[in-house]
Amino acid sequence: MSMQTYIVLYRDQTLLPLDAPLGFRCQADDPDHAEEQCMDAYPDAEILWLVETADVNVALADYWNITY
Repeated sequence: MSMQTYIVLYRDQTLLPLDAPLGFRCQADDPDHAEEQCMDAYPDAEILWLVETADVNVALADYWNITY
């Protein structure tokens, strides 16, 4: 199985309630692996969304259900 690029959207204590989520880009075997990598990098993060893409804008649009 080859590694895929994922964007994990997450929140931490630095964000205000209406701030956009932060994005974590990684190479992972599957979505669970991507989430694990984000939690390893940011242990206090709250995972919100995960998308198989290299573009954080695509992940944010998917999170907010925006279609172009």
